[in-house]
Amino acid sequence: MPDLNRKIILAVILTIIVFGVGISVVQNAKYSEKYSGIFHLDATFYKEKKYVEIKFDDSTQKSTRITLEIQGMEQSFQKIFTGSNFTIQVPFDDVPKYGWKTMPVTLVVEHSEFGKVGVKTDIHNQNEQASKTIFSEPE
Repeated sequence: MPDLNRKIILAVILTIIVFGVGISVVQNAKYSEKYSGIFHLDATFYKEKKYVEIKFDDSTQKSTRITLEIQGMEQSFQKIFTGSNFTIQVPFDDVPKYGWKTMPVTLVVEHSEFGKVGVKTDIHNQNEQASKTIFSEPE
């Protein structure tokens, strides 16, 4: 009997996990459809210049404040911009030991029509395809 209980508990846990992942995928698709034509974020590493250039543009021009953060750095990098677009160069000597996926670029965009919108991408090397952009609506 205890073996049956373990199997039932495992089945319930797996169902919850699958359901959660499914909701996450559906929500990301919904947000991507809503925001991908509006918010454009790119983060390109230029090895010879030793910096990452981060560009953001809001095609509606209704963003009022943008908080940029590069996660995974030894010393946290955060900067706040006003307006609907920016370009910034952040010094980097080389690709991180475990790759760019360990240092996502995240934004919290305050938009007069949409409220707060989260925008995230990974840094990519020059001459490589831009990374996928992920959108969210923070609580």
